[in-house]
Amino acid sequence: MNAPRRRVVLVSEIARLGREQLDGLETDFELIDSYELDNVRDEDLLAAGLEGAWGVVAGSESYTGPLLDRLPDLRVIARCGVGFDAIDVSAATARGIVVSTTADANAEGVADLTLTLMLACLRRVLVGDRSARSGTWRPPGLAGDLTDATVGIVGLGRVGRNVARRLRGFGCRLLAVEPYPDREFCRHYGVEVGELDAILPLLDVLTIHAPLNSSTRKLIRARELALLKPSAVVVNTSRGDVVDQEALIAALTAGRLAGAGLDVYEREPLPAGHPLTALENVVLSPHAASFSRRTVRRMLDSIRASLTSAAAGALPEGCLNPEVSR
Repeated sequence: MNAPRRRVVLVSEIARLGREQLDGLETDFELIDSYELDNVRDEDLLAAGLEGAWGVVAGSESYTGPLLDRLPDLRVIARCGVGFDAIDVSAATARGIVVSTTADANAEGVADLTLTLMLACLRRVLVGDRSARSGTWRPPGLAGDLTDATVGIVGLGRVGRNVARRLRGFGCRLLAVEPYPDREFCRHYGVEVGELDAILPLLDVLTIHAPLNSSTRKLIRARELALLKPSAVVVNTSRGDVVDQEALIAALTAGRLAGAGLDVYEREPLPAGHPLTALENVVLSPHAASFSRRTVRRMLDSIRASLTSAAAGALPEGCLNPEVSR
């Protein structure tokens, strides 16, 4: 008699977009499409949707200790992406649940969008688009340049390093804030590591690639923004709560910053009529850095490998809590 298939609930929007890549798993897994649970904060709704699940392909919804207590069959949380601030990893470990992310799969896609936002802000692409469409033609004033710019990178993890590699081609001076820098990488790419307060006044672009935790929440506040030049732009493709959004809006509104390119926000989705939507010096992206064909394909390849490894009793690549196997 064949063993029953393990029930895996697909929550992440990434899984929906690349669903055909997971079809081959149905020999060993019962795949349940429940994309309406992505980003859900209602614990009762989430618990009902995940009832009986051995695994979940997670999106941005929260996994707390009390929720996990209601899911006694759950053994794997495979997160699409690298951020895990919505998952209580310690609580999962205590309950024997493996937590994994897709590690390197989306780093290049996020880096690509980061440079897109830099260029769109510096070259005032949206302002120019509106002027051309309206018949005004060229907007007044001059755009900024990425070539030879001084760029500050907060966080030299996978994404930050990919951003640095790309900026090398623009001849940028690269300054970074990173507590555990790869010295050989920094030497090879000419990255100067320093303290945040020291580098901020020098920057033309500040780009943020730090994970969200207790030490990085509101890392960039009004005080830090005031240290930037009025001609500088801020780009954030990490987590919305790393930047004090109200302080950023105030600086942009007062003309103390030239612009901002944002893919992440304190509250998502961004509510209709939000103050950011009224600012012409802001380029907004709907938390979509990973939503490209290549990136989705790579992320779901990683998810397939994670589920298969966990089912075989092995720790998946990208496992955040290897101690769970002890």
